[in-house]
This record gives sequence, C-alpha cells and structure tokens, in this order.
Amino acid sequence: MIDLCELSKKVFFHASTHGSNSIKKVLPAMLNASEFLKQKYSQAIYGGGRPNSKNFMQPMAWWQADASGKAVDPYQLLPKVFEDLEVTEVEEDETALNQGGAAIIAYARLQAEDISPEVRQAWERALLKYCELDTLAMAMVVEGWKDWTQP
Repeated sequence: MIDLCELSKKVFFHASTHGSNSIKKVLPAMLNASEFLKQKYSQAIYGGGRPNSKNFMQPMAWWQADASGKAVDPYQLLPKVFEDLEVTEVEEDETALNQGGAAIIAYARLQAEDISPEVRQAWERALLKYCELDTLAMAMVVEGWKDWTQP
C-alpha cells in the first residue's frame, strides 16, 4: 500500500493546491493540469448503473467547466447537506458535503438527532457519495500521474 499524500509531497506541486497535499486540493489541480483526465472525465462515464459505482445512480461527468473554463471541484458537485441550518450557523459554502469536517458533522447528526426518515436517507446517500468520491479521487490522481509518465 502506498500513501498518496506522502507520494504527492515528493513528486507533485501545483500552485492551485496552495501547498496542500490533501486529496481535496490535489484532485482539482490534477483535473486542470491533465488533458488525459479532462478528456476521460468530461464524459458521463461514471455511475448510472455501471459497475464502477454503487452510489451514483445518474451518470456523472466529473470534469465540468466553470465560467472561466477551469474544472469545477468535483467535491462541489456532491449533494448539499445542512440546508436546515441558518447561514449564520454554517457558512454558505459549507452546505456542500465537500470536506472531511462536514462529513463528520453529517455523520454525528445522523447519530444524535431525531430527523425524518427522508432526511436521514438523503444524508446517508450523500455520505456514501462523499466516501466514494474520496476513493475515486485517489484513482483519478494516479491515472493522471501515470499518463504523464507514459512515453
């Protein structure tokens, strides 16, 4: 087993990571730096009943352009959570399940709060998607690095 964070520290630098080797920073940087990843993941080839996903029922294109033509951070494409909280309680950009802290809060709320079955199911699905994207992100980063090392 290889710790991708340690490998990233040794072999990868991209200005948009701001010095971080977190998968949450490395994945968007790789999507913008790798033409291979752009070509592959701009197609809706993930999920939608394919065996590559157990949690994304609709086909996903993980490379989606923002207004400036750069890749949208795939974590921003995950379902929103915490819509029941006031913006003063949770910063507006924290309603997305796109950081480990938000995932921990969502999991804790599932354990401790009396929430409706519909909300519970939505949060559970969101957490499963978040975990699946973390795993996919590691594979995508390795795919991009591998492509760069091919002759």
